[in-house]
Amino acid sequence: MNIALNMDCMEYMSTLEDNAFSLAIVDPPYGINATNMRMGETKGHPSTATLCRKTRFDKGAGKLKNRIPNTMLCDWDMFPPSAEYFKELFRVSKNQIIFGGNYFTLPPSRCIIVWDKVQPWENFSQVEIAWTSFNKPAKIFRCSSRGGANKDKKIHPTQKPIVLYEFIIQKFCKPGDTLLDTHLGSGSSRIAAYKLGFDFVGIEINEQYFQDQEQRFKKFVLP
Repeated sequence: MNIALNMDCMEYMSTLEDNAFSLAIVDPPYGINATNMRMGETKGHPSTATLCRKTRFDKGAGKLKNRIPNTMLCDWDMFPPSAEYFKELFRVSKNQIIFGGNYFTLPPSRCIIVWDKVQPWENFSQVEIAWTSFNKPAKIFRCSSRGGANKDKKIHPTQKPIVLYEFIIQKFCKPGDTLLDTHLGSGSSRIAAYKLGFDFVGIEINEQYFQDQEQRFKKFVLP
């Protein structure tokens, strides 16, 4: 089983029994309001949704003017998930791995995952942190967010490498585990689960991102 659903994750989780999934690997909005970061001017959008602000590189200075966050919708990052979201997430999954855990009110954890993005520019985040419910030593994974050997066209502003999710699944899952991603985004988690043979359900509320990840997944499954 490997499916994606275009719907509200809260609606989906309300249909589930307790501990329906072995592990939830999620990357919810951090609520850092990316559109109001000091990154230049905001452009309008035909859908009236908000675009990520443009950096100075958009004016022709440097190679970063076409960075993916500068060209895609970021209005979803205005607010963090509600307390009810986390309550439901913990109800429907036996264990959880939550990217952006440093932004949320979560219990202390011995085991965090640090993704070293091998980022050469100091004014951009060097790492991302995921909170986990596991009682294990902390983990670190180094993989460039800029492509390199794992180059992959980006279809979402917060797209993470497939190999990052492969690392997580291999470290924290056992055969027969079922996986849930409530904020599917680019579908990297879905592809990793497919490659490693784990049952998976991903939820994406945004129709455009949902369709984009569907195409990405189909290209991977049927090259």
